[in-house]
Amino acid sequence: MDSYIDPEALDQSHPLIRRKLDNLARADAAMDSGAIEVDALPSKVTFQTTDACNLACGHCQIPKQFKTHAMSESLLDQLAARLLPDLIELHPTNLGEPFAWRHFRRLCVLMAEFGVVLDLTTNGTRLDRDRLEWIAPIARDVKVSFDGATAATFERFRVGASFDAVCANVRALVQRLRRVRSRRPIVALQMTLMRDNVDELPALVRLASQLGVDRVKAYHLFSFNEATREQSLMVDLRHYEEHVLPTTLALGAELGIDLQLAEPSGGDIGGLRKRRCFLPWHETWVDFDGSILLCHSHGDQVAGHLHDFQGAWNGPLYHSVRRGLAEDRPVGACDGCGMNFEKVKEHSPVPYDPRTFVDGSDAAASVRWSGRMRQFDLRGRRAWAPSASASRSEGNGK
Repeated sequence: MDSYIDPEALDQSHPLIRRKLDNLARADAAMDSGAIEVDALPSKVTFQTTDACNLACGHCQIPKQFKTHAMSESLLDQLAARLLPDLIELHPTNLGEPFAWRHFRRLCVLMAEFGVVLDLTTNGTRLDRDRLEWIAPIARDVKVSFDGATAATFERFRVGASFDAVCANVRALVQRLRRVRSRRPIVALQMTLMRDNVDELPALVRLASQLGVDRVKAYHLFSFNEATREQSLMVDLRHYEEHVLPTTLALGAELGIDLQLAEPSGGDIGGLRKRRCFLPWHETWVDFDGSILLCHSHGDQVAGHLHDFQGAWNGPLYHSVRRGLAEDRPVGACDGCGMNFEKVKEHSPVPYDPRTFVDGSDAAASVRWSGRMRQFDLRGRRAWAPSASASRSEGNGK
């Protein structure tokens, strides 16, 4: 079972509910048995609707001038025809601002029509009254990027956003979603931990309480350029782990805010439970051009295209990855990925490989942690990012 999918959030009276639950059960059985060929369709899709964003945050992976890609509406039609009837949950873009896509309202209408719930990450600047009504019937989990608990820090890192305006939007979001009766949507503030904002994490928990937010999430920065490298906490984690983290955990318990924070380092592989990554049996990523990717860490390895989804879903790349996981011999980017392990308890020490946070190294490591998955790998998928083969050749000096 994919813990990122919540079938209980579905409208139990929707005419497609039985179909969706049966599909999920078949995927669970296929994963448990290590099946290479899967007779179920994905229960969750990350639909990379757009790279575009109205902000210009310096720590973003994609340089502002390259945030131009957007899906055509025809891919939305293909999604509806091929996947929405069986889908439980959809995440629209994890690279851009979802409200920047001009077809986002129609996506919401189709999701409501097909009984699909929404996992949304947004910068919060465009949460006006109309857009709240678009998402309210389908929202399950709404995460608002919030890289500071004061106006000065927030506006420094969220370039182009107003702290007061986004706070007002979050307050309105919470109030609107509290009126949803078919599910209990979660609202979270989500921080990228950096040297110059880490001390505001406890204050962010207080702010979340004031705004009525359910959860605060905070994970370490993946540095993709020289300008942000100095912001990484990986050079010295002691202040975060010895002072900020325990203070924040205590405050969250006091205020009743659920916390999902970057775990302390110092753990070893033996302190984790091995598990089989569930993504290749339950989820898929559809890039802006319709390419099917196994996950956001697979770079230019493309399984196929949305117009022949079945051919991709049960094609050579998916078969290879499922076989590797089933035989406990992960291949490619799956080898060393934290999705193959789980913590014994929340916020217990885990093993880190600092190189993967600071320089994007592709070297082998036991576990990359913080959100469990590897960093976003766009090699070969965007004009400014080299291909995987070119990167390996350059790295080997050949």
